[in-house]
This record gives sequence, structure tokens and C-alpha cells, in this order.
Amino acid sequence: MSSVPPVDWSLAERVGAALVEPGPDLSEVAMADLVGGLREAAERAEDLVAETTGLTAPPPAPPLVVDRPTWLRWNVRLASWLFAPYVDAQPSIPDRVLGEATAVQVGTVLSWVSSRVLGQFDPYAEVPRLLLVAPTIAEIEKTIGDPVAFRLWVCVHEVTHRYQFGQAPWLPEHLRSLVAHVVEVETPPLWGLLGRDRPRSLAELTLGPEGRRALADVSAVMSLLEGYADVMMDRTTAVPGVAAMRERFTARRDARGLDAVLRSLVGLDVKHAQYSEGAAFCRAVIDRVGVEGLNRVYSDVDLLPTSDEIADPGAWVDRVH
Repeated sequence: MSSVPPVDWSLAERVGAALVEPGPDLSEVAMADLVGGLREAAERAEDLVAETTGLTAPPPAPPLVVDRPTWLRWNVRLASWLFAPYVDAQPSIPDRVLGEATAVQVGTVLSWVSSRVLGQFDPYAEVPRLLLVAPTIAEIEKTIGDPVAFRLWVCVHEVTHRYQFGQAPWLPEHLRSLVAHVVEVETPPLWGLLGRDRPRSLAELTLGPEGRRALADVSAVMSLLEGYADVMMDRTTAVPGVAAMRERFTARRDARGLDAVLRSLVGLDVKHAQYSEGAAFCRAVIDRVGVEGLNRVYSDVDLLPTSDEIADPGAWVDRVH
């Protein structure tokens, strides 16, 4: 089994906390309105998602409306839990040094991501939780349009993830096993530098052919999850001005310049491609077999689309239907 360096996760937290931007300076009244509005939007989104998707989920835990440092700490600890089984119990001195460097990198990257992420559903928490990052939502809603509509729109996307995992209770462990396979693959260092295909992230740069195939499996699942949620948040008729919000939000998401360079370095360009590729897959399948036909992906692990099928929705329909 391959191992990972012993990352100092407390150092990652400290680095991230030192670098994270707090977000807009809101008055107590404005913050109370934002927090209350997000909780109300998340509650309302439950019925909208159930109606739009046709999926079912267990009763929800109350959403957590958090600031950026809290989101960062939450995800550092999630990463610590995910990678704990693969840490060498007796690391060498070079591995310890690499672990310290990795901690700094993790803290730096998460501090940057915290200023862009709107929300997250964590299926691995002791009580699966929806997190809504209040400062980032407050910052973006000013440029999108109606704040009340935007909050609801965001919550529909995040609550859809809760329903996806609720409909497929086997999905968290399957996704964790796919990530574990990426870690476990034994590959020459920096294999990607020798490959003919340009790697799309630092993760791909360090993986050989088997590692890239394993990463493609992870990407296929994430493409489905993110693309499905994007499609459903646009299908609901209860949120006014969806088309205009989508246009403004996509323009922000697809910004160029330094933002795009940073996304490419940390692999977020791959993340953003998942939204568009996954959404195209879902729309094509719905056109042929409807939402109910698409929902068969949550029935069994063997019905999940492969990375090839994400790019060829007809092949998935032919195989499953």
C-alpha cells in the first residue's frame, strides 16, 4: 500500500487561519439577516429539491451557517480523517519534511478556496451536515441580483447533494474507496511530466497511468454529483430570475487571468469542468429518459456513469436502459 507524508494538520489549520480573508464587513443587523435568510432558504429548498428531483432523503440536520475560518477548519479535519489510514507510522526524516510542506500547501490552498466556495454537504460528518459559507454568499449576492432568490438558488444546489447521498446511502463509502485507490496506487514521482497528455492539475502531475485512471473514476462521480445539482437548481420554477443568475454566476465562475491560473494549479479547473460536463450529461439523459430515468444512477454502484459515459451520455442510456 502506498503511504502519504505525515501531514501536520494543526499547522495546516494555523497557516489557513492566518491567510484566510474574512470577507465583507457586515453590521450585526446585516449579518443576522444573512444568517436567518440562509437558514430559511435551506429549509425551503428541502421541499423544492424533493419535488424537482424525485429523490428521497432522511430528515435533515439543521444547516450550519459558518464563516470562512470555520469552513477551513472543518475541511482540514475532513482531509485528516480521509488520509489517516495511509500515513506511515514510522516516517523518514524526508517524509516529515514533506509532510510539513504539504501542511503549508493545504492551508494555503484552503484559505484561497474558502473565499470562493458557497456551501458544502459533508456526508462523512458524524451527523451529515450542510455548511453554508455566509461571507462568500454575501460577497457574491451583491453582483448576482435579488439576494433572497440567490440564497434559495444556492441552497437548492447544496440540498440536492444531501438528497443524492440520501437516495444512495452506499455512495459516501464508494467515493471514499475511489479516493483511497488514488492514494494507494504505486506510481513513479512526477510521471505526468513524461506523459504525452497535458495534466490538468498537480494531482494528475504526480500520477502514472493507473493513478490517472483512478482519478478519472473519482472525477466521473463528482461530475455526476455536481452536474446533477446544477441542472436541478436551474429546473426549479420557484426561484425567480434563474436564467439571469446563471448567466452572471457562470461569468464569475469562468473568470480568466490570475484566478484561472490558480484554479489550474490546485486542480479547481478540473472541479469547474465537472459542473459543465456533468450538467451536459444529465441534460442529455433527461432528454431521452426523463428525470426518473436519470435517477437510476442512484440505484446501484454499477449504474454510475463511467468517465467515458460522462462524455457520451447515449452510451450510458444504452447500457442502463
